[in-house]
Amino acid sequence: MQNFLANNEWAKNSSFDHFWRHYAVCDEWRKQHFEAVRQAQSHTREEPEVVERLSRCGIREEEEQEVENQEWHKFQQKTKEHRQKFTVHSTNTQNHGEHRDAAAEYTARKENARELYGAAAERILARESLLEMRFEEAYWSNPQMWPNIPFRF
Repeated sequence: MQNFLANNEWAKNSSFDHFWRHYAVCDEWRKQHFEAVRQAQSHTREEPEVVERLSRCGIREEEEQEVENQEWHKFQQKTKEHRQKFTVHSTNTQNHGEHRDAAAEYTARKENARELYGAAAERILARESLLEMRFEEAYWSNPQMWPNIPFRF
């Protein structure tokens, strides 16, 4: 966190103070939660009643977590395959052997846009292209991930 603040001057602005206070509360909750889970798991071998309570709360044994990790790995592999299959073509893609006919694609898009949008087709295609270029710039620059903890509890 301190490293992030040191490298990003904009984050030190006082207008973000509320966000950083909230972030600190969420981070503290996360740490306490993981500590509670760790302590609960260390006691599971001793008390069968605790094991049942933990299973109801969603805290699972290591074997179940390993199976879940395998499923997660399969999901990640499938996602990677889909991204490679449907990737946006740019200089960063690794599909070197694949050639596409950009002129034919553009003509098809233009005809489809004329059917859908009529006289405004050129303007809408230009806006779509602009949005796609901005997305590619942001996507390939590895944007900072936003916290996934809700802002309001």
